Amino acid sequence: MSYLLTRLFLAFLCVASGLVWASEPAPMRNIVLSDSNPSFDVKSELRSWIDPTGIATIEEAVSDPARFDSAPASLGRELTGDNALWIKLRVLRVEGNTDAWTLNVPIPAIDSVRLFQKEAGGTGKWSVQTAGDTWPQSAWARRGFYADFDLSFNTAGAQDVYLQIRDFHRLNIPIRIANKQTREFHRLVETLLMGLMVGGLLSVAALSLIRYKEHRNPTDLRASVYGLLILLSVAQFSGINSATLWSSLPQLGNYASSILPLFAVGVSLLFVRDLYALSTQYHRYDAFLAATGWGTLAWIASFLVLDRVTADSIGSAIIFFASTVGLAAAVLSWRGGSPIWAWMLLAYVPQYLGVIRLVLQTLGLVPTLWEARYYTAFAVALSVPSLVYALSKLTHDRAEVKNRAEHLPTQDALTGLLTLEKFSTHLQEAYSRAIESREPIALVMVRVVNHEHIRNTLGDPVAEQSLLRAVVKLHRVLRDVDPAGRVDTAQFALLLESVPTRQVLTERMVQLIASGLIPLPGLTPPVTLQFHVACVLLHENPVPPESALGELEEVLDDMSPHTHRPIRFLEAVPTQAGILQAEELAP
Repeated sequence: MSYLLTRLFLAFLCVASGLVWASEPAPMRNIVLSDSNPSFDVKSELRSWIDPTGIATIEEAVSDPARFDSAPASLGRELTGDNALWIKLRVLRVEGNTDAWTLNVPIPAIDSVRLFQKEAGGTGKWSVQTAGDTWPQSAWARRGFYADFDLSFNTAGAQDVYLQIRDFHRLNIPIRIANKQTREFHRLVETLLMGLMVGGLLSVAALSLIRYKEHRNPTDLRASVYGLLILLSVAQFSGINSATLWSSLPQLGNYASSILPLFAVGVSLLFVRDLYALSTQYHRYDAFLAATGWGTLAWIASFLVLDRVTADSIGSAIIFFASTVGLAAAVLSWRGGSPIWAWMLLAYVPQYLGVIRLVLQTLGLVPTLWEARYYTAFAVALSVPSLVYALSKLTHDRAEVKNRAEHLPTQDALTGLLTLEKFSTHLQEAYSRAIESREPIALVMVRVVNHEHIRNTLGDPVAEQSLLRAVVKLHRVLRDVDPAGRVDTAQFALLLESVPTRQVLTERMVQLIASGLIPLPGLTPPVTLQFHVACVLLHENPVPPESALGELEEVLDDMSPHTHRPIRFLEAVPTQAGILQAEELAP
Protein backbone atom coordinates (compact mmCIF):
# COMPACT_ATOMS: atom_id res chain seq x y z
CA MET A 1 0.00 0.00 0.00
CA SER A 2 2.80 2.37 0.94
CA TYR A 3 4.52 1.50 -2.39
CA LEU A 4 1.38 2.48 -4.32
CA LEU A 5 1.04 5.79 -2.40
CA THR A 6 4.67 6.57 -3.13
CA ARG A 7 4.15 6.00 -6.86
CA LEU A 8 1.04 8.23 -6.90
CA PHE A 9 2.89 11.00 -5.07
CA LEU A 10 5.79 10.91 -7.54
CA ALA A 11 3.39 11.01 -10.49
CA PHE A 12 1.58 14.03 -9.00
CA LEU A 13 4.91 15.75 -8.38
CA CYS A 14 6.01 15.22 -11.99
CA VAL A 15 2.76 16.57 -13.39
CA ALA A 16 2.76 19.59 -11.09
CA SER A 17 6.40 20.46 -11.75
CA GLY A 18 5.90 19.89 -15.51
CA LEU A 19 3.23 22.59 -15.54
CA VAL A 20 5.63 24.94 -13.76
CA TRP A 21 8.39 24.23 -16.28
CA ALA A 22 5.97 24.65 -19.15
CA SER A 23 5.09 28.15 -17.98
CA GLU A 24 8.72 29.25 -18.24
CA PRO A 25 10.40 29.67 -21.65
CA ALA A 26 13.30 27.41 -22.43
CA PRO A 27 16.63 29.14 -21.88
CA MET A 28 18.04 30.91 -24.93
CA ARG A 29 21.17 29.66 -26.57
CA ASN A 30 23.97 32.18 -26.76
CA ILE A 31 25.40 33.17 -30.13
CA VAL A 32 29.10 32.98 -29.36
CA LEU A 33 31.47 35.39 -31.10
CA SER A 34 35.10 34.25 -31.25
CA ASP A 35 38.22 34.45 -33.39
CA SER A 36 37.77 30.87 -34.52
CA ASN A 37 34.56 31.77 -36.38
CA PRO A 38 34.94 35.28 -37.86
CA SER A 39 31.85 35.03 -40.11
CA PHE A 40 28.77 32.82 -39.93
CA ASP A 41 25.05 32.60 -40.58
CA VAL A 42 22.76 32.27 -37.60
CA LYS A 43 21.37 28.71 -37.95
CA SER A 44 20.11 28.08 -34.43
CA GLU A 45 16.50 28.53 -33.43
CA LEU A 46 15.41 32.12 -32.99
CA ARG A 47 12.95 33.65 -30.58
CA SER A 48 10.45 35.79 -32.47
CA TRP A 49 7.16 37.57 -31.98
CA ILE A 50 4.83 39.11 -34.56
CA ASP A 51 3.27 42.33 -33.34
CA PRO A 52 -0.16 42.37 -35.01
CA THR A 53 -0.49 46.14 -34.68
CA GLY A 54 2.99 46.96 -35.89
CA ILE A 55 3.28 49.90 -33.48
CA ALA A 56 4.81 48.28 -30.41
CA THR A 57 7.86 50.06 -29.03
CA ILE A 58 11.03 48.32 -27.91
CA GLU A 59 9.97 48.76 -24.28
CA GLU A 60 6.66 47.03 -24.99
CA ALA A 61 8.41 44.25 -26.90
CA VAL A 62 10.81 43.39 -24.06
CA SER A 63 8.24 43.79 -21.32
CA ASP A 64 6.84 40.29 -21.85
CA PRO A 65 9.59 37.75 -22.80
CA ALA A 66 7.06 34.90 -22.81
CA ARG A 67 5.48 36.20 -26.02
CA PHE A 68 8.64 35.31 -27.97
CA ASP A 69 8.28 31.82 -29.44
CA SER A 70 11.21 29.66 -30.50
CA ALA A 71 11.30 28.69 -34.19
CA PRO A 72 13.92 27.58 -36.74
CA ALA A 73 15.93 30.43 -38.28
CA SER A 74 14.89 29.32 -41.79
CA LEU A 75 11.16 29.50 -41.02
CA GLY A 76 9.22 31.92 -43.23
CA ARG A 77 7.39 34.70 -41.41
CA GLU A 78 4.04 36.04 -42.56
CA LEU A 79 4.22 39.82 -42.87
CA THR A 80 1.36 41.92 -44.18
CA GLY A 81 2.64 45.50 -44.12
CA ASP A 82 0.57 46.28 -41.01
CA ASN A 83 2.31 43.94 -38.54
CA ALA A 84 5.94 43.76 -37.47
CA LEU A 85 8.29 40.88 -36.75
CA TRP A 86 10.49 41.04 -33.64
CA ILE A 87 13.51 38.75 -33.34
CA LYS A 88 15.46 38.37 -30.12
CA LEU A 89 19.14 37.40 -30.21
CA ARG A 90 21.51 36.80 -27.30
CA VAL A 91 25.13 37.34 -28.27
CA LEU A 92 28.20 36.56 -26.20
CA ARG A 93 31.69 37.74 -27.06
CA VAL A 94 34.21 35.36 -25.59
CA GLU A 95 36.63 36.67 -23.00
CA GLY A 96 39.73 38.18 -24.56
CA ASN A 97 38.11 38.91 -27.92
CA THR A 98 38.26 42.62 -28.73
CA ASP A 99 37.09 42.57 -32.35
CA ALA A 100 34.32 44.86 -33.51
CA TRP A 101 31.38 42.78 -34.77
CA THR A 102 28.62 43.44 -37.27
CA LEU A 103 25.18 42.01 -38.02
CA ASN A 104 23.54 42.16 -41.44
CA VAL A 105 20.35 40.96 -43.07
CA PRO A 106 21.34 40.21 -46.71
CA ILE A 107 17.96 40.90 -48.33
CA PRO A 108 17.95 44.23 -50.20
CA ALA A 109 14.17 44.40 -50.70
CA ILE A 110 12.91 44.79 -47.12
CA ASP A 111 10.76 47.74 -46.13
CA SER A 112 12.33 48.34 -42.73
CA VAL A 113 14.94 46.69 -40.49
CA ARG A 114 15.82 48.17 -37.10
CA LEU A 115 18.37 46.91 -34.55
CA PHE A 116 17.91 47.76 -30.85
CA GLN A 117 20.72 47.50 -28.28
CA LYS A 118 21.12 48.73 -24.70
CA GLU A 119 23.09 51.94 -24.39
CA ALA A 120 26.27 52.11 -22.33
CA GLY A 121 26.28 53.48 -18.81
CA GLY A 122 23.44 51.41 -17.45
CA THR A 123 20.80 54.03 -18.29
CA GLY A 124 18.40 51.36 -19.48
CA LYS A 125 17.79 53.24 -22.71
CA TRP A 126 17.91 51.57 -26.09
CA SER A 127 19.94 52.69 -29.11
CA VAL A 128 18.52 52.02 -32.56
CA GLN A 129 20.05 51.55 -36.00
CA THR A 130 17.85 51.72 -39.11
CA ALA A 131 17.87 50.45 -42.70
CA GLY A 132 15.35 49.39 -45.34
CA ASP A 133 13.61 50.44 -48.55
CA THR A 134 11.26 52.88 -46.84
CA TRP A 135 14.14 54.82 -45.30
CA PRO A 136 16.45 57.18 -47.21
CA GLN A 137 20.08 56.09 -47.24
CA SER A 138 20.95 59.11 -45.10
CA ALA A 139 18.95 57.48 -42.27
CA TRP A 140 20.66 54.10 -42.63
CA ALA A 141 23.14 53.02 -40.00
CA ARG A 142 25.52 52.35 -42.87
CA ARG A 143 24.96 53.04 -46.56
CA GLY A 144 24.94 49.87 -48.60
CA PHE A 145 22.95 47.34 -50.57
CA TYR A 146 21.10 45.97 -47.53
CA ALA A 147 20.79 46.34 -43.76
CA ASP A 148 24.19 46.33 -42.02
CA PHE A 149 24.61 47.17 -38.34
CA ASP A 150 27.38 47.42 -35.73
CA LEU A 151 27.10 45.35 -32.57
CA SER A 152 28.11 47.11 -29.36
CA PHE A 153 29.26 45.35 -26.18
CA ASN A 154 28.80 47.62 -23.22
CA THR A 155 29.14 45.08 -20.43
CA ALA A 156 30.68 41.69 -19.95
CA GLY A 157 28.63 38.57 -20.54
CA ALA A 158 25.73 37.85 -22.87
CA GLN A 159 23.66 40.73 -24.22
CA ASP A 160 20.25 40.80 -25.85
CA VAL A 161 19.67 42.56 -29.14
CA TYR A 162 16.35 42.91 -30.94
CA LEU A 163 15.50 43.15 -34.64
CA GLN A 164 12.26 44.75 -35.80
CA ILE A 165 11.37 43.88 -39.41
CA ARG A 166 8.49 45.27 -41.43
CA ASP A 167 7.45 44.22 -44.94
CA PHE A 168 4.34 43.37 -46.93
CA HIS A 169 4.87 39.71 -47.89
CA ARG A 170 6.18 36.44 -46.51
CA LEU A 171 9.88 36.53 -45.74
CA ASN A 172 12.64 34.17 -44.74
CA ILE A 173 15.05 36.24 -42.67
CA PRO A 174 18.72 35.26 -43.02
CA ILE A 175 21.00 36.81 -40.39
CA ARG A 176 24.77 37.01 -40.77
CA ILE A 177 27.29 37.98 -38.11
CA ALA A 178 30.93 38.78 -38.88
CA ASN A 179 33.78 40.70 -37.34
CA LYS A 180 34.40 44.08 -38.89
CA GLN A 181 37.52 43.15 -40.84
CA THR A 182 35.89 40.12 -42.46
CA ARG A 183 32.74 42.11 -43.15
CA GLU A 184 34.70 44.82 -44.97
CA PHE A 185 36.22 42.14 -47.21
CA HIS A 186 32.75 40.74 -47.93
CA ARG A 187 31.47 44.20 -48.86
CA LEU A 188 34.43 44.71 -51.19
CA VAL A 189 33.82 41.39 -52.97
CA GLU A 190 30.08 42.08 -53.31
CA THR A 191 30.71 45.54 -54.71
CA LEU A 192 33.26 44.18 -57.19
CA LEU A 193 30.95 41.39 -58.41
CA MET A 194 27.96 43.70 -58.76
CA GLY A 195 30.10 46.30 -60.51
CA LEU A 196 31.35 43.77 -63.04
CA MET A 197 27.81 42.56 -63.72
CA VAL A 198 26.38 46.06 -64.10
CA GLY A 199 29.33 47.17 -66.23
CA GLY A 200 28.92 44.18 -68.52
CA LEU A 201 25.21 44.84 -69.01
CA LEU A 202 25.84 48.52 -69.65
CA SER A 203 28.47 47.64 -72.27
CA VAL A 204 26.09 45.28 -74.09
CA ALA A 205 23.32 47.89 -74.06
CA ALA A 206 25.72 50.53 -75.40
CA LEU A 207 26.93 48.13 -78.11
CA SER A 208 23.35 47.56 -79.25
CA LEU A 209 22.81 51.32 -79.39
CA ILE A 210 25.95 51.71 -81.53
CA ARG A 211 24.75 48.95 -83.85
CA TYR A 212 21.42 50.74 -84.20
CA LYS A 213 23.17 54.00 -85.09
CA GLU A 214 25.23 52.18 -87.72
CA HIS A 215 22.63 49.85 -89.27
CA ARG A 216 19.36 51.63 -88.33
CA ASN A 217 17.82 48.31 -87.39
CA PRO A 218 14.92 48.91 -84.92
CA THR A 219 15.59 45.54 -83.30
CA ASP A 220 18.99 46.79 -82.14
CA LEU A 221 17.27 49.72 -80.44
CA ARG A 222 14.86 47.34 -78.71
CA ALA A 223 17.83 45.21 -77.66
CA SER A 224 19.42 48.27 -76.06
CA VAL A 225 16.20 49.11 -74.19
CA TYR A 226 15.91 45.49 -73.06
CA GLY A 227 19.49 45.50 -71.81
CA LEU A 228 18.91 48.70 -69.83
CA LEU A 229 15.73 47.32 -68.24
CA ILE A 230 17.51 44.13 -67.21
CA LEU A 231 20.33 46.28 -65.87
CA LEU A 232 17.92 48.31 -63.75
CA SER A 233 16.11 45.16 -62.57
CA VAL A 234 19.33 43.40 -61.53
CA ALA A 235 20.57 46.58 -59.85
CA GLN A 236 17.27 46.93 -57.98
CA PHE A 237 17.23 43.27 -57.00
CA SER A 238 20.78 43.60 -55.67
CA GLY A 239 20.13 46.85 -53.79
CA ILE A 240 22.34 48.99 -56.02
CA ASN A 241 19.57 51.33 -57.15
CA SER A 242 18.39 52.01 -53.60
CA ALA A 243 21.96 52.88 -52.61
CA THR A 244 22.59 55.15 -55.60
CA LEU A 245 19.81 56.21 -58.00
CA TRP A 246 17.03 56.85 -55.51
CA SER A 247 18.89 56.89 -52.23
CA SER A 248 16.87 59.95 -51.20
CA LEU A 249 13.57 58.68 -52.68
CA PRO A 250 12.85 55.52 -50.70
CA GLN A 251 9.22 55.17 -51.77
CA LEU A 252 10.24 55.15 -55.43
CA GLY A 253 12.83 52.47 -54.73
CA ASN A 254 10.30 50.47 -52.73
CA TYR A 255 7.83 50.28 -55.65
CA ALA A 256 10.63 49.79 -58.20
CA SER A 257 11.31 46.36 -56.67
CA SER A 258 7.87 45.25 -57.89
CA ILE A 259 7.57 47.26 -61.12
CA LEU A 260 10.97 46.83 -62.81
CA PRO A 261 10.81 43.01 -63.01
CA LEU A 262 7.42 43.27 -64.75
CA PHE A 263 8.89 45.75 -67.24
CA ALA A 264 11.88 43.51 -67.92
CA VAL A 265 9.87 40.30 -68.40
CA GLY A 266 7.30 41.97 -70.66
CA VAL A 267 9.92 43.58 -72.88
CA SER A 268 11.82 40.29 -72.95
CA LEU A 269 8.86 38.46 -74.48
CA LEU A 270 8.36 41.14 -77.11
CA PHE A 271 12.09 41.11 -77.90
CA VAL A 272 11.98 37.34 -78.39
CA ARG A 273 9.30 37.82 -81.06
CA ASP A 274 11.77 39.97 -83.01
CA LEU A 275 14.49 37.34 -82.72
CA TYR A 276 12.53 34.26 -83.69
CA ALA A 277 9.61 34.53 -86.11
CA LEU A 278 7.20 32.21 -84.31
CA SER A 279 4.43 33.30 -86.65
CA THR A 280 5.92 31.32 -89.54
CA GLN A 281 5.46 27.97 -87.74
CA TYR A 282 3.43 28.65 -84.59
CA HIS A 283 1.07 31.47 -85.48
CA ARG A 284 -1.27 31.01 -82.52
CA TYR A 285 1.55 30.78 -80.00
CA ASP A 286 3.10 33.91 -81.48
CA ALA A 287 -0.14 35.80 -80.84
CA PHE A 288 -0.31 34.31 -77.33
CA LEU A 289 3.30 35.38 -76.67
CA ALA A 290 2.55 38.93 -77.78
CA ALA A 291 -0.58 39.09 -75.62
CA THR A 292 1.36 37.82 -72.59
CA GLY A 293 4.11 40.40 -73.12
CA TRP A 294 1.73 43.33 -73.46
CA GLY A 295 -0.41 42.02 -70.60
CA THR A 296 2.64 41.88 -68.32
CA LEU A 297 3.43 45.49 -69.11
CA ALA A 298 -0.20 46.52 -68.62
CA TRP A 299 -0.29 44.99 -65.13
CA ILE A 300 2.07 47.74 -63.95
CA ALA A 301 -0.90 50.12 -63.99
CA SER A 302 -2.57 47.98 -61.31
CA PHE A 303 -0.24 49.47 -58.67
CA LEU A 304 -2.15 52.72 -59.13
CA VAL A 305 -5.56 51.23 -58.28
CA LEU A 306 -4.91 48.15 -56.13
CA ASP A 307 -3.31 47.84 -52.73
CA ARG A 308 0.39 47.00 -52.74
CA VAL A 309 0.03 43.47 -51.35
CA THR A 310 -2.56 42.36 -53.93
CA ALA A 311 -0.82 43.99 -56.89
CA ASP A 312 2.56 42.55 -55.92
CA SER A 313 1.24 39.04 -55.26
CA ILE A 314 -0.51 38.85 -58.63
CA GLY A 315 2.50 40.49 -60.28
CA SER A 316 4.78 37.73 -58.94
CA ALA A 317 2.44 35.11 -60.39
CA ILE A 318 2.46 36.95 -63.74
CA ILE A 319 6.28 37.02 -63.76
CA PHE A 320 6.36 33.26 -63.19
CA PHE A 321 3.77 32.67 -65.91
CA ALA A 322 5.48 35.00 -68.40
CA SER A 323 8.85 33.32 -67.75
CA THR A 324 7.22 29.97 -68.50
CA VAL A 325 5.84 31.37 -71.77
CA GLY A 326 9.30 32.65 -72.71
CA LEU A 327 10.90 29.30 -71.93
CA ALA A 328 8.29 27.54 -74.09
CA ALA A 329 9.16 29.92 -76.96
CA ALA A 330 12.82 28.94 -76.58
CA VAL A 331 11.87 25.25 -76.72
CA LEU A 332 9.76 25.88 -79.83
CA SER A 333 12.73 27.59 -81.48
CA TRP A 334 14.73 24.43 -80.82
CA ARG A 335 12.01 22.22 -82.29
CA GLY A 336 11.65 24.54 -85.26
CA GLY A 337 15.36 24.34 -86.09
CA SER A 338 16.08 28.02 -85.46
CA PRO A 339 19.79 28.91 -85.81
CA ILE A 340 19.65 30.69 -82.43
CA TRP A 341 17.80 28.07 -80.37
CA ALA A 342 20.86 27.33 -78.21
CA TRP A 343 21.25 31.00 -77.25
CA MET A 344 17.55 31.33 -76.45
CA LEU A 345 17.70 28.31 -74.15
CA LEU A 346 20.84 29.73 -72.52
CA ALA A 347 18.95 32.96 -71.91
CA TYR A 348 15.81 31.41 -70.43
CA VAL A 349 16.69 28.14 -68.69
CA PRO A 350 19.03 29.57 -65.98
CA GLN A 351 16.72 32.48 -65.10
CA TYR A 352 13.68 30.19 -65.10
CA LEU A 353 15.41 27.93 -62.57
CA GLY A 354 16.18 31.02 -60.49
CA VAL A 355 12.55 32.15 -60.61
CA ILE A 356 11.34 28.70 -59.56
CA ARG A 357 13.80 28.74 -56.67
CA LEU A 358 12.50 32.10 -55.44
CA VAL A 359 8.88 30.95 -55.68
CA LEU A 360 9.55 27.74 -53.77
CA GLN A 361 11.58 29.65 -51.19
CA THR A 362 8.74 32.14 -50.69
CA LEU A 363 6.31 29.28 -50.18
CA GLY A 364 8.68 27.73 -47.63
CA LEU A 365 9.18 24.54 -49.68
CA VAL A 366 12.96 24.90 -49.94
CA PRO A 367 15.44 26.23 -47.36
CA THR A 368 16.46 29.88 -47.50
CA LEU A 369 19.84 30.55 -49.07
CA TRP A 370 20.67 34.22 -49.26
CA GLU A 371 23.50 33.35 -51.70
CA ALA A 372 20.85 32.25 -54.22
CA ARG A 373 20.13 35.89 -55.06
CA TYR A 374 23.57 36.12 -56.65
CA TYR A 375 22.74 33.16 -58.89
CA THR A 376 19.38 34.69 -59.79
CA ALA A 377 20.97 38.05 -60.62
CA PHE A 378 23.62 36.35 -62.76
CA ALA A 379 21.03 34.15 -64.52
CA VAL A 380 18.86 37.16 -65.40
CA ALA A 381 21.88 39.18 -66.52
CA LEU A 382 23.08 36.28 -68.69
CA SER A 383 19.99 36.61 -70.86
CA VAL A 384 21.15 39.99 -72.21
CA PRO A 385 24.44 38.97 -73.90
CA SER A 386 22.84 35.69 -75.00
CA LEU A 387 19.92 37.33 -76.79
CA VAL A 388 22.01 40.22 -78.13
CA TYR A 389 24.50 37.75 -79.58
CA ALA A 390 21.62 35.82 -81.10
CA LEU A 391 20.43 39.09 -82.66
CA SER A 392 23.89 39.83 -84.07
CA LYS A 393 24.07 36.31 -85.51
CA LEU A 394 20.73 36.71 -87.24
CA THR A 395 21.72 40.16 -88.49
CA HIS A 396 24.97 38.77 -89.86
CA ASP A 397 23.19 35.87 -91.59
CA ARG A 398 20.62 38.20 -93.14
CA ALA A 399 23.39 40.56 -94.30
CA GLU A 400 25.22 37.66 -95.92
CA VAL A 401 22.11 36.60 -97.82
CA LYS A 402 21.57 40.20 -98.93
CA ASN A 403 25.17 40.57 -100.05
CA ARG A 404 25.03 37.33 -101.99
CA ALA A 405 21.91 38.50 -103.75
CA GLU A 406 23.52 41.84 -104.58
CA HIS A 407 26.75 40.25 -105.81
CA LEU A 408 25.14 37.40 -107.70
CA PRO A 409 25.63 39.05 -111.15
CA THR A 410 29.35 39.61 -110.45
CA GLN A 411 30.29 36.30 -108.79
CA ASP A 412 30.79 32.81 -110.09
CA ALA A 413 27.95 30.58 -108.92
CA LEU A 414 30.16 27.62 -107.94
CA THR A 415 33.25 29.20 -106.41
CA GLY A 416 32.05 32.64 -105.33
CA LEU A 417 34.99 34.29 -107.13
CA LEU A 418 34.59 37.20 -109.52
CA THR A 419 33.36 36.59 -113.04
CA LEU A 420 35.68 37.25 -115.96
CA GLU A 421 33.98 40.57 -116.78
CA LYS A 422 34.22 41.87 -113.20
CA PHE A 423 37.82 40.71 -112.83
CA SER A 424 38.74 42.49 -116.06
CA THR A 425 37.53 45.75 -114.48
CA HIS A 426 39.85 45.23 -111.50
CA LEU A 427 42.69 44.35 -113.87
CA GLN A 428 42.22 47.60 -115.80
CA GLU A 429 42.37 49.60 -112.55
CA ALA A 430 45.47 47.72 -111.39
CA TYR A 431 47.20 48.31 -114.74
CA SER A 432 46.53 52.04 -114.48
CA ARG A 433 48.03 52.20 -110.98
CA ALA A 434 51.08 50.20 -112.05
CA ILE A 435 51.71 52.61 -114.97
CA GLU A 436 50.95 55.88 -113.21
CA SER A 437 52.34 55.34 -109.70
CA ARG A 438 54.53 52.26 -110.19
CA GLU A 439 52.63 50.27 -107.54
CA PRO A 440 53.99 46.71 -107.20
CA ILE A 441 51.18 44.52 -108.54
CA ALA A 442 51.41 40.93 -109.79
CA LEU A 443 48.96 39.27 -112.16
CA VAL A 444 48.82 35.47 -111.73
CA MET A 445 46.92 32.80 -113.62
CA VAL A 446 46.50 29.41 -111.94
CA ARG A 447 45.35 26.24 -113.67
CA VAL A 448 44.28 22.97 -112.03
CA VAL A 449 46.02 20.70 -114.53
CA ASN A 450 44.52 17.40 -113.41
CA HIS A 451 40.93 18.65 -113.17
CA GLU A 452 39.85 16.90 -116.37
CA HIS A 453 41.48 13.67 -115.21
CA ILE A 454 39.57 13.87 -111.91
CA ARG A 455 36.32 14.44 -113.78
CA ASN A 456 36.86 11.46 -116.11
CA THR A 457 37.90 9.02 -113.38
CA LEU A 458 35.83 10.10 -110.33
CA GLY A 459 32.89 11.99 -111.84
CA ASP A 460 31.50 15.50 -111.85
CA PRO A 461 30.68 15.79 -108.10
CA VAL A 462 34.28 15.06 -107.10
CA ALA A 463 35.55 17.40 -109.83
CA GLU A 464 33.40 20.23 -108.48
CA GLN A 465 34.53 19.49 -104.96
CA SER A 466 38.15 19.62 -106.11
CA LEU A 467 37.54 23.08 -107.60
CA LEU A 468 36.06 24.29 -104.32
CA ARG A 469 39.07 22.95 -102.45
CA ALA A 470 41.32 24.69 -104.97
CA VAL A 471 39.58 28.00 -104.19
CA VAL A 472 40.15 27.43 -100.46
CA LYS A 473 43.86 26.95 -101.14
CA LEU A 474 43.93 30.09 -103.31
CA HIS A 475 42.54 32.14 -100.45
CA ARG A 476 45.51 31.11 -98.31
CA VAL A 477 47.85 33.12 -100.55
CA LEU A 478 45.42 36.00 -101.05
CA ARG A 479 44.80 38.97 -98.84
CA ASP A 480 41.34 40.37 -98.29
CA VAL A 481 42.03 43.23 -100.72
CA ASP A 482 43.34 41.00 -103.51
CA PRO A 483 40.75 40.35 -106.28
CA ALA A 484 40.40 36.82 -107.67
CA GLY A 485 38.25 35.57 -110.52
CA ARG A 486 37.35 32.37 -112.32
CA VAL A 487 38.29 32.83 -115.96
CA ASP A 488 37.75 29.28 -117.24
CA THR A 489 36.50 25.89 -116.03
CA ALA A 490 39.60 25.10 -113.95
CA GLN A 491 41.49 28.35 -114.38
CA PHE A 492 41.73 31.29 -112.01
CA ALA A 493 43.26 34.77 -112.20
CA LEU A 494 44.66 36.65 -109.19
CA LEU A 495 45.79 40.22 -108.61
CA LEU A 496 48.35 40.36 -105.78
CA GLU A 497 49.18 43.82 -104.54
CA SER A 498 52.40 44.83 -102.73
CA VAL A 499 54.48 42.10 -104.43
CA PRO A 500 57.71 43.91 -105.39
CA THR A 501 59.90 41.08 -106.75
CA ARG A 502 59.73 37.75 -108.48
CA GLN A 503 61.27 36.02 -105.49
CA VAL A 504 58.46 37.15 -103.16
CA LEU A 505 55.84 36.04 -105.65
CA THR A 506 57.57 32.70 -106.26
CA GLU A 507 57.62 31.91 -102.52
CA ARG A 508 53.87 32.47 -102.29
CA MET A 509 53.19 30.34 -105.36
CA VAL A 510 55.40 27.55 -104.00
CA GLN A 511 53.14 27.48 -100.92
CA LEU A 512 50.11 27.19 -103.18
CA ILE A 513 51.58 24.33 -105.21
CA ALA A 514 52.70 22.48 -102.07
CA SER A 515 49.24 22.79 -100.50
CA GLY A 516 47.73 21.23 -103.62
CA LEU A 517 49.81 18.09 -103.10
CA ILE A 518 48.05 17.42 -99.77
CA PRO A 519 45.28 14.83 -100.44
CA LEU A 520 41.76 16.18 -100.25
CA PRO A 521 39.97 15.02 -97.07
CA GLY A 522 37.22 12.41 -97.30
CA LEU A 523 38.05 11.09 -100.76
CA THR A 524 39.13 7.54 -101.58
CA PRO A 525 41.38 6.97 -103.45
CA PRO A 526 43.41 10.03 -102.38
CA VAL A 527 43.07 13.02 -104.71
CA THR A 528 45.63 15.81 -105.01
CA LEU A 529 45.54 19.04 -107.00
CA GLN A 530 48.25 19.82 -109.53
CA PHE A 531 48.70 23.58 -109.99
CA HIS A 532 50.48 25.33 -112.84
CA VAL A 533 51.14 29.04 -112.45
CA ALA A 534 51.90 31.80 -114.95
CA CYS A 535 52.86 35.22 -113.59
CA VAL A 536 53.70 38.76 -114.63
CA LEU A 537 54.75 41.76 -112.56
CA LEU A 538 52.77 44.63 -114.06
CA HIS A 539 55.10 47.30 -112.69
CA GLU A 540 58.04 45.59 -114.47
CA ASN A 541 56.27 44.31 -117.56
CA PRO A 542 53.13 46.43 -118.12
CA VAL A 543 51.22 44.10 -120.40
CA PRO A 544 47.98 45.72 -121.63
CA PRO A 545 44.88 44.35 -119.85
CA GLU A 546 43.18 43.31 -123.08
CA SER A 547 46.01 40.88 -123.90
CA ALA A 548 47.48 40.02 -120.50
CA LEU A 549 45.18 37.09 -119.70
CA GLY A 550 45.60 35.64 -123.19
CA GLU A 551 49.39 35.78 -123.01
CA LEU A 552 49.43 34.12 -119.59
CA GLU A 553 47.16 31.38 -120.90
CA GLU A 554 49.65 30.77 -123.74
CA VAL A 555 52.39 30.33 -121.16
CA LEU A 556 50.28 27.71 -119.39
CA ASP A 557 49.53 25.93 -122.67
CA ASP A 558 53.25 25.65 -123.39
CA MET A 559 53.87 23.84 -120.06
CA SER A 560 53.98 20.04 -120.03
CA PRO A 561 51.62 18.34 -117.52
CA HIS A 562 54.68 16.75 -115.89
CA THR A 563 56.95 19.79 -115.98
CA HIS A 564 59.46 20.37 -113.21
CA ARG A 565 58.95 24.12 -113.56
CA PRO A 566 55.27 24.70 -112.64
CA ILE A 567 55.88 28.42 -112.09
CA ARG A 568 56.66 30.53 -115.18
CA PHE A 569 56.94 34.27 -115.72
CA LEU A 570 55.82 36.16 -118.80
CA GLU A 571 58.93 37.75 -120.22
CA ALA A 572 58.92 41.18 -121.77
CA VAL A 573 59.21 41.31 -125.57
CA PRO A 574 62.81 42.31 -126.43
CA THR A 575 63.09 45.62 -128.27
CA GLN A 576 65.51 46.38 -131.14
CA ALA A 577 67.19 49.67 -131.94
CA GLY A 578 65.69 51.48 -134.90
CA ILE A 579 67.79 52.25 -138.06
CA LEU A 580 68.82 55.87 -137.97
CA GLN A 581 68.56 57.78 -141.20
CA ALA A 582 71.77 59.17 -142.60
CA GLU A 583 70.42 62.68 -142.58
CA GLU A 584 69.67 62.36 -138.91
CA LEU A 585 73.31 61.45 -138.24
CA ALA A 586 74.68 64.30 -140.35
CA PRO A 587 75.95 67.35 -138.48
